[in-house]
Amino acid sequence: MSSLRDSYFLIVAPDVPNSQREKYKPQHIEYNTPSIQGGYIVSGGALLPDGTVAADANALEKLSGSFLIVKADSSEKVWEKLKGDIYYSSGEVWDHGKLQVTSIFLAIPPKA
Repeated sequence: MSSLRDSYFLIVAPDVPNSQREKYKPQHIEYNTPSIQGGYIVSGGALLPDGTVAADANALEKLSGSFLIVKADSSEKVWEKLKGDIYYSSGEVWDHGKLQVTSIFLAIPPKA
């Protein structure tokens, strides 16, 4: 169960130009499934470029990055986990220079 003392982090991971997201998607999903099931990943999804909304017919062809909300003890642990993800380690999906990990206060925590 979540409490006000839990620590959450927002990850914003823009893609590199000509990202190879689809190439690595199966490994990315396999790596992250246990983190979703175990409660580390609270929420997540893809970033869309300005002017694109999820309802657009071709929105999935325009993904420009990823976002995640995770529950962790420290930003160091978040970075350690990120570096194990193929989207990071391949160097062909997430832009290392633009990736951000920010501590957040989650006012509406996930339901238990």
